Amino acid sequence: MTSGTGTNDSTSIASDALQDLTKRALATQTELSKRSFETFWHWQERIQSEATQLTELFKSVFSTTSAADQIGILHAWIKGVTQRNAQDLIYSIETANALAKVEPQI
Repeated sequence: MTSGTGTNDSTSIASDALQDLTKRALATQTELSKRSFETFWHWQERIQSEATQLTELFKSVFSTTSAADQIGILHAWIKGVTQRNAQDLIYSIETANALAKVEPQI
């Protein structure tokens, strides 16, 4: 084996290792990006949903003149908010766990 061939072999091995490392890093980044976009769109939908529900709440409360009916509407809305917040908390925990499980491929 000549020293020139040894250098070419070493360069080829290093190049292959760098390409493999780059592919694994890109796979990790792709997975993190995918999960981040999913999370972003989930929260965008939740914000839109809450805004719509708040609008409906105001319509319902202000279209009713009875204090008892208004209190009932507000009570139902608060119950719904509590349930949605619990679902949001569960989603947040599941998302954090999913992101934590994305193992670097490096």
